[in-house]
Amino acid sequence: MQEFDELVEVIDKLRNECPWDKEQTHETLAKHLIEEAYELLDVLAKLGSSVLSYENLKDELGDLLLQILLHSKIASENNYFSIVSVVENLTEKLVKRHPHVFGAVKLENASDVEKQWEEIKGKNSDSIFDDINEALPPITKAFKAQRKAKKINLSYPNYEEALDDLISEINELRNAEDETSKKSEIGDVLFALINVCRYLNTDPEIELNKSTKRFIERAKYVEKNIELNPDIEELWNLAKKNE
Repeated sequence: MQEFDELVEVIDKLRNECPWDKEQTHETLAKHLIEEAYELLDVLAKLGSSVLSYENLKDELGDLLLQILLHSKIASENNYFSIVSVVENLTEKLVKRHPHVFGAVKLENASDVEKQWEEIKGKNSDSIFDDINEALPPITKAFKAQRKAKKINLSYPNYEEALDDLISEINELRNAEDETSKKSEIGDVLFALINVCRYLNTDPEIELNKSTKRFIERAKYVEKNIELNPDIEELWNLAKKNE
């Protein structure tokens, strides 16, 4: 594709002529990769039907692609692999893990596809949980563990039972008698809440981000008007009403 080839040429030129780009390594770029990924998550949390929200999504996807291209370029300069190799490897992986599309395997639904994906990935490991990266953020790690557990039927059959489990964990937190037990129960409540998100087909990181943004906007309204009206509860309700 011509546009992609032109982009690769731009990256090559930046690595040769831009003082900042020339100094970058895999290590120095790592923080930028994380930042760009979280900026993309932020845009996804705000994504709506407006053209502007999708323009922002396009922009952030480009920024994330830039990081991939820079890492590939640095690897190429050290004679490891190029962006072409990355694309070829991804293509091979996708074809291999989708025999129901590129082969003779017949699958009925998305759940069967996910189960097959884990089986193919796990052929050289002892457990489907072995590839969960310990460096993942806790919410992401919990969500991934729960999704994998579903593949071995270690999961509630529906949203209602998952919600009942969350309520049960909240009650256990309410009845905890000492600080250590309360802290342990808090973890169980969070885990159960993340699990409920899965049954709603939503990402807990995105939903938490949305709620945090709503809280900040409401808090700003309270902050702005507190001198005129000291009734914080009334201000808070007004902030919610004005959304």
